[in-house]
Amino acid sequence: MNSNHVALDCGLPIEERISELVRLWTRDGRGTDHLLTGKAFYAVYSWHLKYWTDHDIAWAEFVAASFDAIGGRDSWDAMLRERAACGSCGDLYRLENIGLCTGCMEYTCYACGAHGSCTGEIL
Repeated sequence: MNSNHVALDCGLPIEERISELVRLWTRDGRGTDHLLTGKAFYAVYSWHLKYWTDHDIAWAEFVAASFDAIGGRDSWDAMLRERAACGSCGDLYRLENIGLCTGCMEYTCYACGAHGSCTGEIL
């Protein structure tokens, strides 16, 4: 079990999703049950890298535990080499060369940019 569904829930701003993830993880003893994988991890980790100084230590501990659970630096580097399609134009890019919208959780290339009706941020 993991909490990927919480991270990928487009109904809440990403800050609220991360708060809920940390709350669940802390409530249940900080075990592995709520740690993130895949696209959910990519989104939260990318957001965390940009904003980590603005939030409390529990957020950083949650992200670090998820990072360790996916296999650390080697797995992160491998993830960045995976390919994803832009939700707008369909072109394929490595994850290291494509953005992810925190609002709709769609990958978007930098040529297509932000989505007109989406309030999310491109990471």
